[in-house]
Amino acid sequence: MAVYNEGFAPSGDVSRTNNMMNFAGAGLSLALILGVSFWGYKLIMRDVSGIPVVRAMEGEMRVLPDNPGGAVASHTGLSVNEVAALGEVGGPEDRLVLAPTTSGLAQEDLDAQPVAEAGEMRATAAVADPSATLASADVPELATMEVDEILALADQIAAGADPIIDEETTTADTISAAVPGVSRSLRPIIRPASLRVVAASAPVPAAPAATNSDEVAVSTTNFAAGTNLVQLGAFPSPELAATQWALIEGRFDTLIDGKDRVIQVSDQSSGTWYRLRASGFADRAEARRFCAALEAEGADCIAVVVN
Repeated sequence: MAVYNEGFAPSGDVSRTNNMMNFAGAGLSLALILGVSFWGYKLIMRDVSGIPVVRAMEGEMRVLPDNPGGAVASHTGLSVNEVAALGEVGGPEDRLVLAPTTSGLAQEDLDAQPVAEAGEMRATAAVADPSATLASADVPELATMEVDEILALADQIAAGADPIIDEETTTADTISAAVPGVSRSLRPIIRPASLRVVAASAPVPAAPAATNSDEVAVSTTNFAAGTNLVQLGAFPSPELAATQWALIEGRFDTLIDGKDRVIQVSDQSSGTWYRLRASGFADRAEARRFCAALEAEGADCIAVVVN
């Protein structure tokens, strides 16, 4: 059901004005949105990829004033100032002036010094020349004396001297022949004339060292690959290796029982060495246990495997 009011209908001019105001506000809002969007876009693009450029000021950066003012400093025009100002040494000066002389002592300083009176002056005696004095002195000439004169002078001097008295000396008592003992001192026998003296520089042959008649056999057995051995040391000669084996047998008789001695030759750059090894191990673990027992007692032992 339609509702009617009793008011007056709006005129056509008022509605047209309202429409124009609405369109103007919408246009301003749209322009503001577009402007803010464009400004934000330019700001973002400038911060990201743009390089800020500062425009230089027009004109010279430093200008020398026509009248700087101030006071003229002293000591101007010297060569040292030209070095600091121009960076190079200036040319020679066209005018040279000598430095003034020293002022010396004042008159009051001269009056303060003591001055000797005329009566206080002492005449200086002339110093005689020592060479002239020695030349004028009468020096007797030295006379040459003969041997007879010297002996006569010695007898004359000895005639007035006191005689020398011999001091009392103690004499040793003579031992009678009845006292038992050595009655005559023995003297060494004279060296025979036929004794030949050997020069000290002649080499004396050394006594031959005692050698063991039993030669130590070096093992030439080729062990199969994978054979477990233990190395007890390396020596420069097989005799030393055999001696070390005997020492090990004496110390570890229970451990070494059942093991065979092996001496192998090894040619190295430093020389020929003889490796002392032991064989007779079932596996590597047994060889390691054997070395561990020897090392616990302070002996050297390394478990090796033949390649």
